[in-house]
Amino acid sequence: MPLNFLTLPVEIVYRILDHQSDLTMLCSMRNVCQRFNTIVDSYYRYQALITFDIRDDGVEGLEAQYLANALKNNTTLTTLNLYANNIGDIGVQHLVDALQTNTTLTILNLGFNKIGAVGAQHLADALQNNATLTELNLYRNEIGAAGAQHVADALRNNTTLTTLNLEWNQIADIGAQHLANALHNNTTLTTLDVGPNQIGAIGAQYLADALQNNTALFKLNLSYNQLGAFGAQQLADALQSNTTLTTLNLCSDSIGDIGAQHLADALRKNMTLTVLDLTYNQIEAIGAQHLADALQNNRTLSELKLSNNQIETVGAQYLADALRTNMTLTTLDLGLNRIEAISAQYLADALQNNTTLTALYLRQNRIEALGAQHLADALRSNTTLTTLDLNNNQIGDIGAQYLADVLQTNTILTTLNLGYNQITDIGTQYLADALRTNTTLTTLLIGNNGIDDDGAQDLLNALQNNTTLAILHIDDNRIGYELKKEINELIQLNMRLAKYELFISTIR
Repeated sequence: MPLNFLTLPVEIVYRILDHQSDLTMLCSMRNVCQRFNTIVDSYYRYQALITFDIRDDGVEGLEAQYLANALKNNTTLTTLNLYANNIGDIGVQHLVDALQTNTTLTILNLGFNKIGAVGAQHLADALQNNATLTELNLYRNEIGAAGAQHVADALRNNTTLTTLNLEWNQIADIGAQHLANALHNNTTLTTLDVGPNQIGAIGAQYLADALQNNTALFKLNLSYNQLGAFGAQQLADALQSNTTLTTLNLCSDSIGDIGAQHLADALRKNMTLTVLDLTYNQIEAIGAQHLADALQNNRTLSELKLSNNQIETVGAQYLADALRTNMTLTTLDLGLNRIEAISAQYLADALQNNTTLTALYLRQNRIEALGAQHLADALRSNTTLTTLDLNNNQIGDIGAQYLADVLQTNTILTTLNLGYNQITDIGTQYLADALRTNTTLTTLLIGNNGIDDDGAQDLLNALQNNTTLAILHIDDNRIGYELKKEINELIQLNMRLAKYELFISTIR
């Protein structure tokens, strides 16, 4: 009997499948006939297809329909990433039909897909009954307030969705109100991202009211909205009684010193917030003072981001004073704050006694060589700081020397960022000498300096003995191709060694 495609031996079909893409296998090789379905179901690649990533792949309405048809019977796929395609509302409708019967998909990324309020309604209808989806990403679509209302209606009944990303969807205050109303009763959503959405103080008030009762939400992102000081006050009032929120992102919300004061008042009583992002908020020294005063007593906040404000020398001194007594803060970001050498001295003095801070970010300030000296002195006795970011601080060769000297004996620091610091071959030689004896630094970033081949040769020579540095960023200097290649080969060797040692430590 002559062979045809439907009577081919299973082994031959497997070999054909070996040459098909995941998309073809998932959407085109099934539903040909019952026999083919059985063969595809037993094929090892199909059984192992748990994550399907087709971002920016030109998928539109018709392709989305084919994909949806495949999902109806698929029992392996748990993650589907369709980011940056063009599926639109029609494509969403097809996918929703699949979600009605699919029982394995848990993560769905539909970001950047020209989905409007109608598409949001289709998704909301599916969420009413779907019992498996835990993460839904609608980043940068066009659902607006009406779409937010549909999603909010679904959240009233849905009991599985834990993460919802609605960034860049123009939902505004009305959309925030709909979501807040749903949060009053929802008991499963733990992460809500509503950054860049034209939400003002009124929308913040609605969400704050929800936080008074909600006991599930852990993370709330309201960055790049228009909350102002009044919006910050509403959220701060909610934090006085909320006992579940651990992460609050208010980056670029124009809260100013008054908003910082309200949040500081909340930190005196709040016992659960661990991460607070106040980046780019026009906070000056007085706002920093309020926050520093709160840190004297707060026992839960572990990460405070204050980069791109105007706290300057006085504000840095307030925060340094807080570090002398605070026992919980592990990460402090003060980048882009016009901090100079004297401010670095205040921080360095605090680090002499502080035993909890592990990461200090001071990028794009003006501490110069003198400030680097103060911080280097602190590293001689500090026993906890593992990450120090001094990118773009004009420390020069002298500052590099101070830091290199302390690296000879420091056994704690693992990451040092000295990019954009006017370091030449002279400063590089100091750092290379330190690498010959240092056995703890794993990441050194010295890109965008004035390093030539002489400095690169010093680094290469040092790496002949150093086996711990696994990341070395030297791009945007004046280093020849061959030298850079040799350096990278040694770094790759160190990286493989580090992975091997990690593996060994896990099986002991």
